[in-house]
Amino acid sequence: MTGMFNLSEEEKERAKHLHKESIVVDTLAGGPTVFSQDMLKRLDELIEKNASTPTILDEMDRMSAQEIVEGRLKEYKEWWEASGVDVISATLGAFGEPPFTYENALRDIALWTRKFDSLDWLVKTTGIKDIEQTKEKGRRSVILNFQNTTHIGTDLDKLDFFYNLGVRIIQLTYNTRNFVGDGCTERTDAGLSDFGIQVVKRMNELGILIDLSHCGHKTTMDAIEISTEPVAFTHAFCRKLHEHDRGKTDEELKALAEKGGYCGIVVVPFFIAKENPLLDHFLDHLEHAIEIMGIDKVGVGTDWGAVYPEPLLARLNEEVKRIGFREEHNVDWRAVTKGFKDWKDWPNITYGLVSRGYSDQEIKGILGGNFLKCFREVVG
Repeated sequence: MTGMFNLSEEEKERAKHLHKESIVVDTLAGGPTVFSQDMLKRLDELIEKNASTPTILDEMDRMSAQEIVEGRLKEYKEWWEASGVDVISATLGAFGEPPFTYENALRDIALWTRKFDSLDWLVKTTGIKDIEQTKEKGRRSVILNFQNTTHIGTDLDKLDFFYNLGVRIIQLTYNTRNFVGDGCTERTDAGLSDFGIQVVKRMNELGILIDLSHCGHKTTMDAIEISTEPVAFTHAFCRKLHEHDRGKTDEELKALAEKGGYCGIVVVPFFIAKENPLLDHFLDHLEHAIEIMGIDKVGVGTDWGAVYPEPLLARLNEEVKRIGFREEHNVDWRAVTKGFKDWKDWPNITYGLVSRGYSDQEIKGILGGNFLKCFREVVG
């Protein structure tokens, strides 16, 4: 897809070099999502039995981990190598019955732990030194994250528990209201609760990066103000360019920058454009965020790139309604961003950055350096 940017051969080689030499970070991605023939057969069986979507997703995750650690799902590593991504931030415990529970979180931590224990090239990272050393050894790093605080209920001590298990990024709310505050698709937006303020302070003390990507406006502004540490929008887009509940306003982007925070821009098709989404739309959102925040505070959190079998797509479109998306939000797992069909297309982002005229230093920052600066300051 390099042709979509009309790069010269010299520019293409420059992009390839930058992508290889940079520490490339996707601040919201679970890595490759691939399905073996055995997984597809099992999927058909579960759908025929009318199993619930959480049950299906749970079984697919279990089978995927099994096949990965046994070396039977070779596409997993191949996709990762094709992406050129060195570090991901993987979400734990999102889907389940109900979603975002303590039990779901433990289930996913267990699955990731099995991969870390079995694969010599995949490393759980709990700090900046892990990331730097892993890059030097040609391995891949995974930062564990939550996209909700419902995993802890109203027990602050569970933050310590999950920190000890390696979780280093936690989003305060996911779309709807919880004990901490209001999400971006909630009917009202009252901001942080008293308990939410306690959560922010404890996360600051522990060294957990606060994520506000799915938070409502008031909750977002409250957290930025109350936190004593920089905070992040790990996967967001600019509401100025696409009016959508999930987008971040210029006011929010400016406040985030003043706090020394970080914003990762998504490649999600229905978030970056109303129709005919292109990788150029992603670059437009990136540029707007840079205009508001500065070149040293913006990066990439794709939140996209999995390729799901057709029988699962309709189920997923229904499932997201349970976690706060409504019809007007146009969430569609069948949608495609031209230039980023799947996670293997990650290098196209670097080609796009070269096409927009950024310097080598600026591109290295966008590809990962800007996030790592924030991560180092908060997590250590």
